Amino acid sequence: MSLSTPVALVQHAIEMEQIETTPTSSRESLDDPYRRELLWRPVLETLVNKSRETADVEALSHAEAAKKYRTLYHLFGLPAVLVPVVGAVVATHIPQVAVTALLLISGVASAINSFLDLGAKTQRHFEFSTRWEDLSHNVSYELAKPRAFRVAADVFLERLRNKTAALRATEPQC
Repeated sequence: MSLSTPVALVQHAIEMEQIETTPTSSRESLDDPYRRELLWRPVLETLVNKSRETADVEALSHAEAAKKYRTLYHLFGLPAVLVPVVGAVVATHIPQVAVTALLLISGVASAINSFLDLGAKTQRHFEFSTRWEDLSHNVSYELAKPRAFRVAADVFLERLRNKTAALRATEPQC
């Protein structure tokens, strides 16, 4: 038997009982009637738990970034709105240079807020914090079930990998 292909190596490992599997739950599998499913074992649960912990860290990181951007949004957004209003009220009581300075400060704050797009950054980070938390909760929920009632381990790992890759590909940088 040639062990040059990955499929042959896995099949050989299964035959030698180096990989613990169970018969597929689908008796009607048309693609491969000999397909075996990966069983849940402590080593695999540890790996999945590490992924959950990573998701928790990512969720916290995005929540902190969102709070930072929200603070900056308020820092530059409120003066852009309030300074012209206050300036209009007190314009008759202060020198023209002061009114011009107030309007200049308002314009600069508004430009910074618009250029950095702080509101959108805040929203995106809060959104991804929620997405990472959702992934963490899904992993915790699956691990809380008895092994016999869980999704097949190989299917769950594939879903976890795909979801993590999708989040990493689209998340904003913290």
